[in-house]
Amino acid sequence: MNQARKGCRVPSDLVPHCPVCGGSMAMHLRCDQYFVEEEHWHEAAGRYASFLNGHFGEKTVLLELGVGFNTPTIIRFPFEKMVREHEGWSLVRLNLGEAAVPDSLKERAVGINGDILKSIGDIRNRFLNERRENGDTERKTRISD
Repeated sequence: MNQARKGCRVPSDLVPHCPVCGGSMAMHLRCDQYFVEEEHWHEAAGRYASFLNGHFGEKTVLLELGVGFNTPTIIRFPFEKMVREHEGWSLVRLNLGEAAVPDSLKERAVGINGDILKSIGDIRNRFLNERRENGDTERKTRISD
């Protein structure tokens, strides 16, 4: 499909069609009433809610990876709202081209406009170096050496 693309357009005969009705198929995005929420989705949503509820009042970093503006009401805007509402929470947003964070979050949010793999490696290395420099040998985090 990519080889047949001209500019940013894919030939219509290469767009997948529904085997039942013949209609054009689209990516599975939360954009209408047809988003599928099966049992495993609800289980994951419950674990996510439990995590959030269990960390109110604790220092928490929300790590947002590659979330843009396709469906910002699912992750991007809720993360910003949670940081505003919880004093001990902060946001690290990694997104090539869409890393801006609201000024209202001040020093509790940082946007990293770069390659995610390289950025995470840089963050990890800096954290480990600072930990070694401070003589911190306790394993209080899940980052491995």
